[in-house]
Amino acid sequence: MNNRILVTGAAGFIGNAVCLALLERGEHVIGLDNLSDYYDVSLKRARLARLNNIDAIGDVGEFNFEKIDLADRAAMEKLFASGSFDRV
Repeated sequence: MNNRILVTGAAGFIGNAVCLALLERGEHVIGLDNLSDYYDVSLKRARLARLNNIDAIGDVGEFNFEKIDLADRAAMEKLFASGSFDRV
């Protein structure tokens, strides 16, 4: 694994595609999403399940999910205090 990369909106259409591409590159991806009900949450959960099961594919990166609202300052400070990120 090369880098620890934080991706916001990991359960959304674009964020999920970014996570997948980074994982295929061998990166350690920390996906962040609040799973709001702006649109179908079951679709978001299905996207996250795909990322969580990526290890079965073989030589790919590692995925960890954090259910955090980006606007929650205290939660974000705790996340950044818990580990360093090479990219956000």
